[in-house]
Amino acid sequence: DPQAAATAPAQIADEVTPDASQPNPSAEAGDVVATRPPRASRQARRERRERPSRPGRLSDTSGPDPATPLSEVRLVVGTIIGTHGIRDELKVLLTTDEPEHLKTIKRVYVGEEQHPRRVLGIRFHERFALMRLKGIPTREAGVAFKGQQVRIAGTDARPLAEGEYYLYQIIGLSAVDESGQPLGTVTDIMETGANDVLIVTPPEGGKDQLYPNHPDVVLEINPREGKLVIRPMVFLESPGV
Repeated sequence: DPQAAATAPAQIADEVTPDASQPNPSAEAGDVVATRPPRASRQARRERRERPSRPGRLSDTSGPDPATPLSEVRLVVGTIIGTHGIRDELKVLLTTDEPEHLKTIKRVYVGEEQHPRRVLGIRFHERFALMRLKGIPTREAGVAFKGQQVRIAGTDARPLAEGEYYLYQIIGLSAVDESGQPLGTVTDIMETGANDVLIVTPPEGGKDQLYPNHPDVVLEINPREGKLVIRPMVFLESPGV
């Protein structure tokens, strides 16, 4: 393809990816953040490697505005890559951190459809979900949906813990320092082995600035106000250097 205010850094958990069909030039959708330093979960890292190709950074994708209520968002949980066996099952490459939660979902949206389809059955095989949906009665009918995303209503997603956020609520935020001076806009998130790194593009353009999502650096994330407060790191040179 795609959080309430918090006064502490967030951890990116990337459970689902927000609906990229909802216009927003500065956000994709998806991913959860908590009050610990943001770090992608195992599924977040796996999803980044396996999901269909996207532009170079998340801000180049479309998605909801960071302040969009979860009730108005549809979250991507996977992409249909084909059918399975001789039954009417769709083979879905998952992008959710908690596939077992899908067993509680009664309806999903397929592609750009505005009305949900009832889930008739779901089982799992490796990193895939095998889904049966109302209105897709045969293998032949399912072939036509290859490449389309499967979304759930935002309100059907796993409830977020206090201080958690979705990626669409982070991408596009204005980054400022503690004095309120603008640093730029959050345009992407780089996954690392430790803390994820926020990529901030300066307002006047130029070289992107990288800020680790660490409590000493990311002081506040506030999607409702559209801002993220950062304390830039200061590096001291060693004597004689």
